[in-house]
Amino acid sequence: MFPATGERAHPELSPLSLARMLWKSRLLIGLIWIFLCLLAGAVVYSIPPMYKAEAVILVDSQKVPERFVTSTVNSDVQDRLAAISESILSSNRLHRIILTYHLYQHESSRMSPEEVIEQMRKDTRVTLERGWSQDRTTAFRISFQGRNPTTVAEVANQIGNLFIEENLRTRENHAEGTSEFIESQVKQAQKTLNDLEIRVEEYKLQHKGELPEQQNSLAAELSRAQIELQGNQDTINRAEQSKALLSSSLSMAESTARVLERTAAQTSALAPGAKSAEALQAELDALRLRYTEDHPDVQRLEKLLAQAKKTERPPAASTAVSPELLQQRERIAQLKTELALAGREVDYRTADRQRMLAAAAALQARMDSLPIREQELTALTRDYEIAKANYKSLLDKRISADMATDMERRQQGERFTMIDPAQAPVKPFAPDRGAWFGGCCGAALLAAIAAGVAREIKRNVLLGEWELPPDIPILGRIEAIQAER
Repeated sequence: MFPATGERAHPELSPLSLARMLWKSRLLIGLIWIFLCLLAGAVVYSIPPMYKAEAVILVDSQKVPERFVTSTVNSDVQDRLAAISESILSSNRLHRIILTYHLYQHESSRMSPEEVIEQMRKDTRVTLERGWSQDRTTAFRISFQGRNPTTVAEVANQIGNLFIEENLRTRENHAEGTSEFIESQVKQAQKTLNDLEIRVEEYKLQHKGELPEQQNSLAAELSRAQIELQGNQDTINRAEQSKALLSSSLSMAESTARVLERTAAQTSALAPGAKSAEALQAELDALRLRYTEDHPDVQRLEKLLAQAKKTERPPAASTAVSPELLQQRERIAQLKTELALAGREVDYRTADRQRMLAAAAALQARMDSLPIREQELTALTRDYEIAKANYKSLLDKRISADMATDMERRQQGERFTMIDPAQAPVKPFAPDRGAWFGGCCGAALLAAIAAGVAREIKRNVLLGEWELPPDIPILGRIEAIQAER
């Protein structure tokens, strides 16, 4: 070997120089590599084995065809699994599982309870499995890892059972909640419908005779009232004409009677200024046609008639009332009676006409109010029909919701089924001792080589003539001289 000079033309290491370095440090490299491999082997094989168990749960579809019963639980399986996972992997449930299976005994001495629960969350995995359709989850796997193969299988099955139970409970609660909500809506809709029905009935009772469906009957009544009013007017006209004729006839008869009375008075033996009993009787009969017995004029004439009958002398043959006068007086009494009857007929017909006019006016007012009543009733009826349709729709939904709830209670809806329970694993899944040991041995070899190269570089000597500049001639070779001690 040649001592190194102050400057080198080629300071970089060539492959031949590296090979020379490795060869010169082969003993050191071998020792370091063996030592590191033994150390790595001791460390790798001292790591405790980890076992993992998996339980496969099938997402079983609904047993009853959806065309017969539609489920009220329409959430996606992934969303439902996420919600169930949050519930099952909560601190309380995981803490109970840890206490039940005595998990993490070694970790509990150096970790807080929260860290232990978080470690269990990391050791628990839920993996979705896809079926023929990439959009639908047909199954999922629940895995748990730990140091005891039997315990990890039991824990995985326990968590799987919790998923199944929680899914059933969640679906049943969801269906019952939907049924209760729809039931409350049905009761509210029924109350609204009853209120509107009462309002419609009250409106019809309040405006009876003014409703749109009674338009034809109202028109017929109004027409009939107008015909009756016209007939009444004709009757009044005839009665007034008859009254006028009777009044004229009465005036003529009274005039004739007065003439006959004056003629008879000349031959009468009565006291001057006195009236005969017949005249008083005729006046009394005429008054009785108009008044009752309690009327003052009737009572006065009755007294005068009684006095006249007491004071009047028996009539002689020469002073007897003529038949013409008697006939005329009878005719006057008859005319007065007929005139009174005609007056009563006119008064009655006139009062009846006022009644008819009021009835016709009321009918016309009801006819005029028909458009307003139709508009108001249409608004009430429209609200009632809408409420009725809403109530019927809610009844149908309640029936469907009750059927869906009963289906969930009978576990005929979509459910989770454990098709492959977790088994106690035979081999650990971690660590992979062969891979770990091989990697450590490779890293140890690199470290040993690096140590040997570093040692030769630190010595700073030429490894051969190839490291000299090409313009320097080589005169000869000598062996390394070992200094004597």
